[in-house]
Amino acid sequence: MAGSAPALAQSEVAPAAAPEASPGAGAQRAQDAAVRQREASRLYDQGVKAANAGKWEKARQFILESFQLEPTAAKAANLGAVELRAGKPRDAAEHLAFFLREAQEIRPRDRDKAEGMLAEAKAKIGTVTVQVEAGAEVLVDGQPVGTAPLDRPVFVEPGSRRFEARKPGTGSATQELQVQAGSAPEVQLTLATIAGPAIQAVEAPAASASVVGQRPASVIVARPTIGSGNGADTRLSTGGSSWRTWAIVSGAGLAVVGVGVGVGFSAAAAADNADFVKERDRLVRETPIGETICPGREHDVHCRNLTDFANVRDRNQAIGIAGFAVGGLAAAGTLALVLWKAERPAQTAQTEPDFVVVPSAHGVLAAGTF
Repeated sequence: MAGSAPALAQSEVAPAAAPEASPGAGAQRAQDAAVRQREASRLYDQGVKAANAGKWEKARQFILESFQLEPTAAKAANLGAVELRAGKPRDAAEHLAFFLREAQEIRPRDRDKAEGMLAEAKAKIGTVTVQVEAGAEVLVDGQPVGTAPLDRPVFVEPGSRRFEARKPGTGSATQELQVQAGSAPEVQLTLATIAGPAIQAVEAPAASASVVGQRPASVIVARPTIGSGNGADTRLSTGGSSWRTWAIVSGAGLAVVGVGVGVGFSAAAAADNADFVKERDRLVRETPIGETICPGREHDVHCRNLTDFANVRDRNQAIGIAGFAVGGLAAAGTLALVLWKAERPAQTAQTEPDFVVVPSAHGVLAAGTF
């Protein structure tokens, strides 16, 4: 490009003349290639005119379409320069890196210009190195960026970015990362041998802007833990929901103890009440008509016995009610755990016992599947 457009490859190599068309499919392919080449040239010329007029966004659209039809290193250089002016630093970094990687025999001044613009673009974005085992598909914000091992860093916009790796036969690994402008972090994703690894992240401070080829200064390490099938899941449903089994058994035991205490002390309170009634009736019979039962309660031994029967009855009744309350709460919690199946892994072959104990009118009701 001329004028204000920061051209890097002033003399782009003209496409080689198309070979003579052979009959049949070869002729059709040659004709299609010629049509595509003419359209790419037309779009590129439109982009040059827009760039010379300072219409950077319009120029970017034209040159990008031309590059997609005919992706040459020279077009990538000029596309990156225009994208930088149009406020698209991430796209500019992609295409300037493409130029530096793919161009043949770059002139020193063109290389210097490209590296300078690339450093300018990278100061406004994040340059992330993703490490994961070979063969895993790497995605950023749900969009695939390649298959590991990636031969170059991934350019991303600043902000919260989601990195993910998937590979058939293993679980996925996912990491949320807050990317700062000018940083160059490294993300390490470790795939587990079972489905659904959860991810724990250890984040180092963000790096400052780096030059081309500098080692990233920030590392994000993702370590897998056994999870419930969701890569971002860190809930307690680990080890085949062993904690639920422990909680169900403990809750059932507490329910049995609580109900047993309630039944035992309630029975004792009933016996104590029978003794109280018997003693009270005896005193009523022995007390003359018109006189008060136990007029000297503090000193009468019979009245002290009646008071002791009442106190023991009331104490046992209170303990029995408390036992029923504790047993009922434990039974309700156990039932809730039994009915809650959202965290049970689908691939778990061993079934967990479903067991519940609740108080009933006749004592204790136990039910379950084993």
